[in-house]
Amino acid sequence: MLRTRRLAALTAVVAATSVALTGCIILAPPVPTVADGPGWTPTGEDVAPELASYFEQDVDWQQCDDNWCGTVNAPLDWFAVGEESIDVAVTVAPATGERLGAILYNPGGPGASGVEYVQQYADYLLRPEVREHYDLVGFDPRGVGASTPISCYDDPQELYDWLWEIPDGPRPEPLSDEDLEQQLADAQWLGDSCLEHSGELLGKIGTEQVASDLDLVRSLLGEERLNYLGVSYGTLIGSTYADLFPENVGRMVLDAAVAPDSTDFEGTLYQAAGFELAYGNFVTDCLQQDDCPFVGSKEDALQQTRDLLDRLDAQPIPVADGRELGASALFTAIAANLYADAQWSTLRSVLTDVLSGSGESAFAEADAYYGVNPDGTFADNSLETLIAVNCLDYPAVTDFDEVRANAEQILAAAPTLGPDFVGLGSCAGWPVEATREPHEITAPGAEPIIVIGGVNDPATPYQQAVDLAAMLESGVLISVEAEGHGQYFTGNECVDQPVNRYFLEGIAPTAQLDC
Repeated sequence: MLRTRRLAALTAVVAATSVALTGCIILAPPVPTVADGPGWTPTGEDVAPELASYFEQDVDWQQCDDNWCGTVNAPLDWFAVGEESIDVAVTVAPATGERLGAILYNPGGPGASGVEYVQQYADYLLRPEVREHYDLVGFDPRGVGASTPISCYDDPQELYDWLWEIPDGPRPEPLSDEDLEQQLADAQWLGDSCLEHSGELLGKIGTEQVASDLDLVRSLLGEERLNYLGVSYGTLIGSTYADLFPENVGRMVLDAAVAPDSTDFEGTLYQAAGFELAYGNFVTDCLQQDDCPFVGSKEDALQQTRDLLDRLDAQPIPVADGRELGASALFTAIAANLYADAQWSTLRSVLTDVLSGSGESAFAEADAYYGVNPDGTFADNSLETLIAVNCLDYPAVTDFDEVRANAEQILAAAPTLGPDFVGLGSCAGWPVEATREPHEITAPGAEPIIVIGGVNDPATPYQQAVDLAAMLESGVLISVEAEGHGQYFTGNECVDQPVNRYFLEGIAPTAQLDC
């Protein structure tokens, strides 16, 4: 998700994998047959006494359609184990042929439901030749969905207004003390509301806790090593797992990588530049299409975009449901359609509508991006979890002068879309201290870890994949000259074949591959 002024931190986009599926689902896949029972035997690991009951638990696996579903009980805090615990929801899509093991999967976010992704898209997350031989395991990270969830409101209208409401009256000068004080007040309201509704859990859903849950799930499935496919934010879960449990790493693939040593500002700068690059590529293509709403050169079109965003900032467009489309909502609609070039036709249509004075289609795209239903409720708690996890993973910048200095760099890197990335993020007022310090991860002794980076990835820009592969002692990079967020199983055999070979034969590339 996006590191905008309100949403202090994207790291990875929940929409990543679903976007990658666009245009790929053609025929219904064969339905796997669920065996008489899952038959998994826990590994029986030698763990600390206070953890023994968790690693010895008998999970009540139940058939759910063509999958197995269960709930794993885990400590509330892996790093100070007490009596309190949480639930982690797990679903398993069985291998369709001779089984080699299990691959655990996370689609990103933070906040995406791995349970839902596997239940809905199992046959489109792994290539058929891999899917045949592996159980595909989805889990809802703690705080998310069917696991013990966090919440930030009683009435969804509160979160909805926080997301989209445009205050009445004149706005303060951008990045002035008055402007930043208002942003801080907004952030504090959200943080206090999340703490009120979630309690102690709010501080226990960081990525290091999630990675520890992953090791428990691995053990209960009887897997000596973790085979794993993580996309977007899911790559941070994977690299964190390798940091904590290098000896337990199996065949791991990290697609659309997040660099674990990036600070909050560095991640924001990466992403602002990434979306600026992707939007520039969109504009270049747009000007060659008959339905492009822009005229002139590429720079002319970028200036027309900047002018449009400035106009909406000063004078939002009223829409039929009583809302007003401002620059932030249009920015979200733009960003939501930059994850794959298959979405560019939608973006052309949205921009044509807005330039014609209609904001309905832009709001539809922006709402869908954050899981907002037509009635103003939310489809799930992914937005709340997105913010909460990032606030635990990235210590926030709160000094106003530092915010302004950072803004100069962001606007220089992203003159068109950058304004929505500057300012205080929602973590500036978070009531719980960050629990993870960004740092390099080397994972000494781990099995080979494949890192995939798309050169034109907007959400997790390419340099992060380069950096992650370089810092991991066993990292190997697959570099892909392509648009989009996530490159595996998108039709590129240069990417798919080495990944498939690693999962099926345990043979990873020995040097960087350029695709």
